[in-house]
Amino acid sequence: MNKSFELTPGRLRELRGFAAAARLLNFSQAARVAGCTPSVLSRRIASLEKAVGDALFLRTTRRMTLTRRGEQLLAYCERLEAVMAELAVNLRPSGGELAGRLCVHLPAAYGRFRVAPLLGQFMRSHPQVRIEATYDDAYVDLVEAKVDLALRVGKLADARAVARRVGSMRRYLCAAPDYLSSAPPVKDPADLRQHRCIAFTGLRTGTLWHFAQQRRRRSVRIDPVLTCNDSLAVRDAILAGVGLGIQGDYMADALVADGRLVEVLPDWPLPSSPIHLLWLPGADRAPAVRSLIDFLVDALAGAE
Repeated sequence: MNKSFELTPGRLRELRGFAAAARLLNFSQAARVAGCTPSVLSRRIASLEKAVGDALFLRTTRRMTLTRRGEQLLAYCERLEAVMAELAVNLRPSGGELAGRLCVHLPAAYGRFRVAPLLGQFMRSHPQVRIEATYDDAYVDLVEAKVDLALRVGKLADARAVARRVGSMRRYLCAAPDYLSSAPPVKDPADLRQHRCIAFTGLRTGTLWHFAQQRRRRSVRIDPVLTCNDSLAVRDAILAGVGLGIQGDYMADALVADGRLVEVLPDWPLPSSPIHLLWLPGADRAPAVRSLIDFLVDALAGAE
């Protein structure tokens, strides 16, 4: 055996740090994944390059890429990670129970309505799993926040993450019957300029609302009387008769069905939003993460 490359605990730390840097091509982000500072990560990779006898990265002022030797070593690291993941599966507690702690990030209202009950089902089936769930509409960096699994509604912005589409969400423009009874009629998107509107700041288009009727497109800039960063607060304001607002189907379906809300401009639907599960490359090698992904994919796709 090459003594300089014996798989000591220190060498394994170097390999983990190198694999993170090779995937992200960013030492600062990779250091957060490896749980160390960028200077410590640089020293670990320098030690690894000395042991390998070759440079692993090509660095310029604008970008960083892997050398051929670096690509080769990354392939070995991925094989090693796969073996370690298989070993973790085989060394589970007797009875084959899943175990571990997972950090999950979910959008506030959709997460509470649709995902929280599913997490409860999953944990009843796997009592050794611990979940730290955050319900928040703000964007979170999966690396910086050390998130194992996230769910996003809308277009994706994180190109580093692995994404699995699990459905879509229809959006309603709706209002309370009491509001509509005393307000001007709404027959066209342009009529919204005469109405009191409620805006949700988590909507990517902000106060520019887009509508479509077959091949016709309309966009209306609203002047909101109330702006909220919580979609549940938007719902409560609509129910209270403050004005018109947009709601996701997971909340609006039941409210429209029992007459507490009325869908406005049904012939001019708003665009639907895709729903994705996201995780960092390699995170799904952990058995608990992989099982939760598979469980949520089946449950959410089946609920569409």
